[in-house]
Amino acid sequence: MLDIPASEGVIATILAARTGSMSAAAIELGVTHGAVSRRILLVEHWLGVPVFERVGRGVRLTPQGEIFIRRAERSFASLSALRGELSTQRSRGSVRLSALPSVARLWLMPRLPRLEAVTGVGHVDVIAEHRLVRLDEREADLAMRYGTGGWPGVASRPLFQDRIVPAAAPDIARGLAGCGAADLLHETLIIDGDGADWRQWCRAAGLAYTESGPRRRFVDYDLAIEAARQGLGIVLLRLPLASLALADGALVPLPLPELLSDRGHHLVSRANEANIRILAFADALVQIAGEA
Repeated sequence: MLDIPASEGVIATILAARTGSMSAAAIELGVTHGAVSRRILLVEHWLGVPVFERVGRGVRLTPQGEIFIRRAERSFASLSALRGELSTQRSRGSVRLSALPSVARLWLMPRLPRLEAVTGVGHVDVIAEHRLVRLDEREADLAMRYGTGGWPGVASRPLFQDRIVPAAAPDIARGLAGCGAADLLHETLIIDGDGADWRQWCRAAGLAYTESGPRRRFVDYDLAIEAARQGLGIVLLRLPLASLALADGALVPLPLPELLSDRGHHLVSRANEANIRILAFADALVQIAGEA
């Protein structure tokens, strides 16, 4: 362990430098002049150089003392700021995370207890909405976004990319045994959002997407998955986002081509973010996403 003088010695030295007097420093600290003098001598002995020149009844900083005081004050200010950052980690609502409702329900919520535990965050306020929040206006601290990345004005880190797999409830999957990719287009397809995943999957399978068969459409992806769970059609599962639907056996993958999407999930933050608790939470979220 470094033989650093006790904090009261450094504080006494800083106060004497500010007031120009050991007596004035003693009054502020509520101790005797002798106690302040001994504390300053301890600091000077540790440094190996004098901090003050004694001038009459006062003191004046030596060149070495000026350097020491500047750095000591800077260090105390940094420690004070760090204390404030760490203490806020224990307060409720210390991190506000925006995500699409489906992403929040399918992927984030099952992992939220672990995220809060490993980061020491009191709790995370999840802002689940379709609107793209403005981080620069402090509407949220972090946001999970879906796309190809490269959003202006923010820092972006990849979380995971989607692997797209056709899937259906077990009874439907058994009825589709031996069907090819082209046959699938005549079945009831469950479509979420703009249907871009089905069009991309068809292109990868060498097909032209058509509306010739029945279609069910949903705005939220988790509703599309629930519809497939209930046997209402065939859905494109985005893995690992919807991996729980396979893990519990509610849906089974069909023996048809899979697709690695050109879109993925990203974590975005303010470009100049410096808040320790927010950065620590972001690191933990990226690490957990990497495990998927």
